[in-house]
Amino acid sequence: MSAFGLVISITIPILVLLGIVVFVSKQQQKKLGQKARARAIKDFVIELTEAFEFLLKVDNQKEIQTLILSRIQQLNDRYVDSLPKELQSGASAVDINELKQKLANGGNKKSILTSDREIRYAKKQFSKILKSFGPMIKSKMVSEATIMEFRRYLRISVLEMEVDSFTAQGDLAAQRGDVTSASGYYKEARKHLINFKLQYSEKNERIKSLASKTAALFNGGEEEQGSLAKGLSEEEPEKDEHGFPVDPNEDTKQKF
Repeated sequence: MSAFGLVISITIPILVLLGIVVFVSKQQQKKLGQKARARAIKDFVIELTEAFEFLLKVDNQKEIQTLILSRIQQLNDRYVDSLPKELQSGASAVDINELKQKLANGGNKKSILTSDREIRYAKKQFSKILKSFGPMIKSKMVSEATIMEFRRYLRISVLEMEVDSFTAQGDLAAQRGDVTSASGYYKEARKHLINFKLQYSEKNERIKSLASKTAALFNGGEEEQGSLAKGLSEEEPEKDEHGFPVDPNEDTKQKF
């Protein structure tokens, strides 16, 4: 055999072997990429499921809950499709049937959050739901107008839960005679309502109610026009026939 023939006889098997190695390596990389994408989708499905289950516990808006479950099911199907074919059979990121059963059992109307930690958790879960709406519009699962309505509803809902929490803590502080703490909680609740950009029918009534509760702290618990209520509304104090305040504790300095 010539030298050239010897080189060819050695080179061809090596090239074939290298080709096999490259092919196997690419297949492995492909599978690793598939698994990484599948894992990312699965993580998102699990996070959205956590938000969905929280929503079931604190609210009873079936239309939103049904939409979120549809999105979870869509993402779960995408997760299964992203897996290598040999792993797809029987795969699922979450138990869809169990979630359907939970939805069928119904959610509860808004509940009182008892701590700052629970408020932060509620905001986190509602944020996940709000972020999930964007892709639904792009995929035309639902109209943009409907999503706008749902976003408004959820933002108001989480605000109301937050305000309810501060109000409840204020009520408890008032019951034990801690006027300073109670006033602080009511003030915080009012601040959240006032700073909230969206307008809705109950907003002003809640602000007035909290002002009344604050006033009641300083007038023996009676929610009526007392000294603080008069001060807040900037009404003039009662005066006798000589022009002096009837209340001896009233500041007698002239105001210009």
